[in-house]
Amino acid sequence: MALDQIGTRKRRSFYVPAGIGLAIFLDTVVQFTWKQATVGVPESAGAMATLATVIREPMCHLTIALAIAQFFNWMLVLAKADLSFAQPITALSYVTVAAVGRFSSLHERIGPMRAVGIALIVIGVWQMSRTEARPPP
Repeated sequence: MALDQIGTRKRRSFYVPAGIGLAIFLDTVVQFTWKQATVGVPESAGAMATLATVIREPMCHLTIALAIAQFFNWMLVLAKADLSFAQPITALSYVTVAAVGRFSSLHERIGPMRAVGIALIVIGVWQMSRTEARPPP
């Protein structure tokens, strides 16, 4: 194997887990900021009233900026890893979103069935992480 291939492999092997970790982090923050942007919307508001209320929220603007960052990060991850490897691992964002919902100002409840679902996600991600990001051709 040539030296330049080794350097490329090291960069790829570093960026894939870092990029997937960043994708999980960004998805979690996007979900939380989106929820915060909608807190002031009355339940009875129609679609246009909801849009008018949310679009004025600074958290909505932050959510959009983070979603754009998430998009570009995801493009970099997919350039270096197979979709069938990377996408299932990002399911960990379901776990982190549930944790943020529970332990943040949202105080959401995680019942037994949700806890079982979270455990299944963690087991599935652990299984997926034991495979190669991009198997040799």
